[in-house]
Amino acid sequence: MEPAPDAEPQPRWIRRAPILPEQWWGPPMAQAVGALAVVAIGIWLQRPALPVAVLVGVVGLVGAVVLAFAGRRAYWYPSCTTAWRLHRTRVVVWSAAGVALAVFALAVGAQTLLIGYLAAATGPYTVRRDEPTRFELWGRSAASAAVAVVSAVYAVVALTVPSVDEAHSSRWIGWSIVIVPVAVVTAVLQWRAASGTADPDQNGAAADAGEPEPGPEQRPGPEPPADDPLSAPDRTAS
Repeated sequence: MEPAPDAEPQPRWIRRAPILPEQWWGPPMAQAVGALAVVAIGIWLQRPALPVAVLVGVVGLVGAVVLAFAGRRAYWYPSCTTAWRLHRTRVVVWSAAGVALAVFALAVGAQTLLIGYLAAATGPYTVRRDEPTRFELWGRSAASAAVAVVSAVYAVVALTVPSVDEAHSSRWIGWSIVIVPVAVVTAVLQWRAASGTADPDQNGAAADAGEPEPGPEQRPGPEPPADDPLSAPDRTAS
């Protein structure tokens, strides 16, 4: 059935719910491969950086497992509730993976990779029409703040630990002058944007904070399962 011409489009977090098998296992597998690649690169570039690479790899693998479980549940039990849980899981997992990647990039001196990641993560949202959820904006803000803290910690270590070689010390201090202000400004802007964004309800519509909550006699009854935009036939039959 074609939607009505004047129907309001569904939010992005609903449209990204998996409807094909590869849509739920593809992203976790890609993240797991990326985590293993980080460990391999850490061994190849600098053996002293291997502990950091292993830690980043563990974070990536754990996130991939969590993302796979959430994606599989959203695929087998399609509903707005499972789609919303998958969206929140994606925000947490990908924010943690981004911070872990920043830690690794600063540890091995690949600041260009870090700058490219920050540009790739924030750039598309400034050039295209996007309506991120409040939770997504909070995730971006927290990840940006964490990157600023990590960069500042590296700079403090470079200034206070004599055993750090001069090349790493100058690199950490110099790049922290650029990364910390940019990350802090990004975190503040995302947090302010989150404060003005309404939370979506489980039907995909944004809840208006200015509207009073209807009383029990005004609340509509429960909708049948067929009204759920993500409802689908039982996948076990296929």
